[in-house]
Amino acid sequence: MKQREGLPIWAIIAVLLVVALLGGILLNLNKKNTESSDKLVVVSPHPTDFMIPLIQEFENETGIEVDLRSCGTSEAIRSMVDDENIDVLWGGSLLSVGAYSEFFYPYKTVNRAMFKDDFKDIDGRITCFSNVPSVIIVNEDIIGNTQIEGYEDLLAENLKGKIAYANPGKSSSAFEHLVNILYAMGDGNPEAGWDYVEKFIDQLNGILLGSSSEVYEGVAAGKYVAGLTFEEAAVTMLGKGKHIRIIYMEEGVVSTPDGIYISKDSAHILKAEKFVDFMTSAGTQEFMAGNLGRRSVRRDVSASELVIPDNEITAIDVDRDEVISKKDEWNSKFLALFGEDSDE
Repeated sequence: MKQREGLPIWAIIAVLLVVALLGGILLNLNKKNTESSDKLVVVSPHPTDFMIPLIQEFENETGIEVDLRSCGTSEAIRSMVDDENIDVLWGGSLLSVGAYSEFFYPYKTVNRAMFKDDFKDIDGRITCFSNVPSVIIVNEDIIGNTQIEGYEDLLAENLKGKIAYANPGKSSSAFEHLVNILYAMGDGNPEAGWDYVEKFIDQLNGILLGSSSEVYEGVAAGKYVAGLTFEEAAVTMLGKGKHIRIIYMEEGVVSTPDGIYISKDSAHILKAEKFVDFMTSAGTQEFMAGNLGRRSVRRDVSASELVIPDNEITAIDVDRDEVISKKDEWNSKFLALFGEDSDE
């Protein structure tokens, strides 16, 4: 019987080189994946100008790298629900996000003791971040002699087709305004507010924007005379020198906290908790109130000088549980009246 001859030395060397090369590639790929997975993945509907300074300070102070993904509230919620790699949803009002609390990880920040009472006793899966009033903004350069002090004034004939409003099924701030309208124009009874909604939809003249940023940027750019938005966005436009005016609706203003929500599937729970603690700390909230036009949820933080005092706003209380339970129904009804499919 013949003995099998060994492989030539050159063949052995070639095999070893290939193995070494593949091993190196796999090692590098694994290293890259590890580096990527070490980052805290945060999805947020907040304006970019608002987020960047806070994220940079968080990274500098904690050494934790953040993979920040910007999108609308509805898309952000879907991302957290569908993507196990999302660690934190930063932003989105409690009225818009509250129905999804089953997807959040329960955490009570160490800063909770310093929260104002209105923001303290919330579901343990939700941490309040800032208080966000709904407002109307107008472009001072093109409004002329038209007087706008509230929702009723938006029905003026000369404003038809000149009002910026986003799809409430996609934008948290737009849904906040829908809630505000239903309660304010229904004298506390949201079902009675739909008569006004039908008139308001007629004033939109077929224009329904796809995101909240299109509203305040559109008004600031002069594409629209008025827009339904949120306070901090309006303050940001003023800070950029835009000729706009902020209106707190005379019929009443709904002011709802937005939150920070940790995914129950997060692979970086400790990092996510540090993110929540940092964003609700006294230093961060002071910076936010003093420089970014947001109202703090903490009782030891000075009121922002960039916005009017709370006691000068005609506040409206809403039934939070009712709003959360009827969110989908109200959005669908609005879009049906507008003539758009709620699934689009």
